[in-house]
Amino acid sequence: MFKLLNAKTVKPYKSFCSDKLNQLKNVMSNDYGFECDFSLIGSGARNLVTQNENEPFDLDYNFYFYSFPEDFDINSTQDLKWLKDTMRTELNNILKDTAFNDAQDSTSVLTARLFFTNDPQRKEFSFDIAILAKNKIGNYCRLIHDKSFIERFYWNEVPNSENVYDKAEELKENGWWEDVRDKYLELKNMYLTCFDFHQHPSYVCFVEAVNLIYQQYENY
Repeated sequence: MFKLLNAKTVKPYKSFCSDKLNQLKNVMSNDYGFECDFSLIGSGARNLVTQNENEPFDLDYNFYFYSFPEDFDINSTQDLKWLKDTMRTELNNILKDTAFNDAQDSTSVLTARLFFTNDPQRKEFSFDIAILAKNKIGNYCRLIHDKSFIERFYWNEVPNSENVYDKAEELKENGWWEDVRDKYLELKNMYLTCFDFHQHPSYVCFVEAVNLIYQQYENY
């Protein structure tokens, strides 16, 4: 089962990852012409980092693309493959003098893993990077790498995500953030128990938790 981690435990890992992802952001912006940014799931400062008991914890990041170069087709499998491959290559260049292994391309994220020095088979920590952009109606979409018989890259919409950060700020300002944290943890454990956590990663759980609590209090 998942549990929430305290900020002190997370802080050194968060600082490391933020530095590396800021470098990646600058490369993608300055060298390739993308307008982009990143954040820890739940905006980081809201203490939504979880750990599955007896397993090493990881940090889940969203890497947002707000605009693309004119010659980039956001619906082209070829262009989307190039984008994810380029991010992976550049991230590995940034991590090359660290103890992290090369980032791996999974279905919905890039994953960089750190293993214990005295036990290279045992993971100490990892961080995942999901690639997101907004669609025409304002919902966030996650870049998916379908590795089935016909390989393709496409955007998978996260429903009801268009104003999720505005709602989150409003809930926090009104003192209801503990309710969001409780609901987020409840959802993560529910999907883990149902073996449905691959379809409901951290960001999807975050959006669901914010919307559920917002609906509960929106008339107050």
